[in-house]
Amino acid sequence: MQIKTFNVYDNDNNAVRDAYEMLTAGLLINNNGRSKTFALLSCKPEEGKTSLAISLSISIARSGWRVLFVDADMRKPTAAKRLNAEAQLGLSDYLEGRGRLEEVISNTNIPNLTYLSCGTDCSNPIEKLCAVRFQKLFEQVKIEYDYIIFDTPALESVFDGAIVASKADATMLIVKAGFTSKKSLQRAKEQLHGINAKLIGIVLNKVKKRDYKRYYSSYNYFFNSNRFLKKAKKQFRSLNKGISKDTAKV
Repeated sequence: MQIKTFNVYDNDNNAVRDAYEMLTAGLLINNNGRSKTFALLSCKPEEGKTSLAISLSISIARSGWRVLFVDADMRKPTAAKRLNAEAQLGLSDYLEGRGRLEEVISNTNIPNLTYLSCGTDCSNPIEKLCAVRFQKLFEQVKIEYDYIIFDTPALESVFDGAIVASKADATMLIVKAGFTSKKSLQRAKEQLHGINAKLIGIVLNKVKKRDYKRYYSSYNYFFNSNRFLKKAKKQFRSLNKGISKDTAKV
């Protein structure tokens, strides 16, 4: 285990957190322990896949499960990462034999959540992802963790994500509302089918607030404390009036 502890940003927006918790509940209820490794993919870059993968990992970890979040995008520079930090050992270093698994993972500020970064420079990501050592990684993490979430490069950019999906127990496709085309979705589905990836669902991401509220029209009801306070005060006043009348009669 590396000394550095990663501070993972935890979203404190009630609506956003609830959305991730509903996604987590759906995943856990339908899974029944059958799948442990999950590959999260998108058709194109900038669809919010990494943010969703991190938040999903946090949500599952909060439920008490041991979670490993793996950054399997070994092409993007570390400085451009959501969990950026000084260069340190990670996935690429493990795959190239520069460290054992226990030497390349890092703790986070979230209980039950461990992080495996993309690592330092990797000369040929596709070659490393097809190697026996990557398959051994899957076998080892399944023993040590309850859920393993892989964040991958976009399908239309490179083939790396498809390789990870072919080895994972299950795959989720992340699409950006109003951005991902039907043609891109069809191509992604065909590509995943061609490598025998198990696609368990599509997650609609970056939904605008007005559209989200239209779908959950009464959502604010549960977060409007004034609504409950006003109702309670009204009931209390009515009760007091009733007591006063009964006292007067006596």
